[in-house]
Amino acid sequence: MIAGLRLAAGFLILLLLSACAAPARLHEEPPIVYPAALRDQLVALATSEWEAFGRGVSDYRGAEVIELQAPRWKDDPRVFHHIQAYWNAVRGEREKWPRYIREQRAVYRGSDAPAWRDIPWSAAFISYLMRSAGVDRADFYWSAAHSFYLDHAIRASRRWGTRALYTPLDLSEHRPEPGDLLCQDRSHPPDKRLLSVAERARELGRFRPMHCDIVVARAPYRLSLIGGNLGKAVRLIYLPLDSYGRLRPWPPQTGERSSPFALLRLNIS
Repeated sequence: MIAGLRLAAGFLILLLLSACAAPARLHEEPPIVYPAALRDQLVALATSEWEAFGRGVSDYRGAEVIELQAPRWKDDPRVFHHIQAYWNAVRGEREKWPRYIREQRAVYRGSDAPAWRDIPWSAAFISYLMRSAGVDRADFYWSAAHSFYLDHAIRASRRWGTRALYTPLDLSEHRPEPGDLLCQDRSHPPDKRLLSVAERARELGRFRPMHCDIVVARAPYRLSLIGGNLGKAVRLIYLPLDSYGRLRPWPPQTGERSSPFALLRLNIS
């Protein structure tokens, strides 16, 4: 996917130290049944945020990435309050997040330096979509780390089966649909990245730098997704589908374009 900023060292240390504090028992509360309209609601929310960031589009179906339209960057004052909303969606997860929001507000008010530096916000973006759509934390663990809400989905799926809101699956097990989440491992070195959900299940609770995007549309040979903090913006990206409508992992590469390894299937009719 899109080449992005590596996780800041301070953020990595914070999450590594606090990984054991990630809730492991939220999955024990029975999930509720969400209406079919939730799928369209999630897509509409993601699309609205993408529009606020200037409708940036990048095509990843070929050997070279093609930028079809440049977005508004996170430094644009017109989107400051959008990223503020994403962080507010997860502010209760860690004691440091409210302080971080205050610090960035101070930067925005009185400095020429760009706000929202250093700490990636792509997981906060996904969490914002879920909270804004009315999804309870017992059914999707709002987090500033993709690995933690993926772990919650694995545990909930084990406990509740398809009653859980999301089921984590390997790419070969599911044709992606709007409302699903596509996840990749951004660990280094690249040859140590996860290749399956089962591999992640064997290390539940351990932080890994990841990235997930939400599927917003599917067409023949093309999957459309929207993600946060993609090249410093909320972007729409295109990925290739095979003739069966499935994603295929690509060979390990150096750099940031890591192959996706998991689809979180939205379990609503």
